[in-house]
Amino acid sequence: MIPASPRVSALYVHPLKGARPVAVPVMPLDELGAVGDRRWMLVDDSNIAITPRDVPRLAQLIASLPLRNDRAIAADGPLTLSANGLPAISIALASDGARREVRCWDDTLIMADAGDAAARWCSNALATPCRLVHMVPDSHRPLQPKYAGEIPHATREVTVTDGAPLLLLGESSLNALNDRLRAKGESVLTVDRFRPNVLLAGTNAHDEDSWAHVEIGEVDIGVGSPCPRCVVTTIDVGTLAKSVEPLRTLAEYRRGDGGGVMFGMNVTHAVPGTLRVGDAVRVTALKSGRGQAESLRSG
Repeated sequence: MIPASPRVSALYVHPLKGARPVAVPVMPLDELGAVGDRRWMLVDDSNIAITPRDVPRLAQLIASLPLRNDRAIAADGPLTLSANGLPAISIALASDGARREVRCWDDTLIMADAGDAAARWCSNALATPCRLVHMVPDSHRPLQPKYAGEIPHATREVTVTDGAPLLLLGESSLNALNDRLRAKGESVLTVDRFRPNVLLAGTNAHDEDSWAHVEIGEVDIGVGSPCPRCVVTTIDVGTLAKSVEPLRTLAEYRRGDGGGVMFGMNVTHAVPGTLRVGDAVRVTALKSGRGQAESLRSG
């Protein structure tokens, strides 16, 4: 059953891949995804993306971009980074930076180097050598079909997300997980462990799994594949301690066909638009048993 009034309860942007999320009331979407989301990345000496899986300290970095008058992210502004024990640094977006061929998961793309000062600061913050890079117009990374649902994907590209333009999660899904953790005497978890872009209220637990198309405000969104979860969800951002949770509990009831644990949905917007906290969510098609969409539109 679809609840009567699902809505957007929170929106999150991640200016630097792997660093802390930033809550925003307004989220413009361009062709790639949420404006300002994962356009910056850290790479190691082999030009391979660094994530908290490799360097947990990255999860403690605070990365921010300036806000426009409407309180949306201004993606062309400087990136400000801060970490415990270090003075903050502001790095300008420079399209003329030296180009690097970098690796993000299975994709190779060109990104611009942010310079030696930024590299020194980030290397000190993470206690490991690294370079800071950012996307430029000649950065191209194709969108994989599994993330788009039935939204046309052939010419679409993405940023350095884990693959999809956006990640969607229902509050009730997180509440259901926390109920299981609480029953075991484990600590409950906050939403930042799961890094969604769009958090929804007013749904039943895991309703989002069954959706094929939704309209959020005036934005048409195709719902693609479930999101497999990894060890990053087990890292306590405050202490960097690792646990078996929530993966152990998720494995009890959220196993995917390939054996991984699934939580939240990868989604793709049809065209650029704007999402806002409070936007109504209208489910316009459900996935059928064959993985195809079954329309709920009237007429």
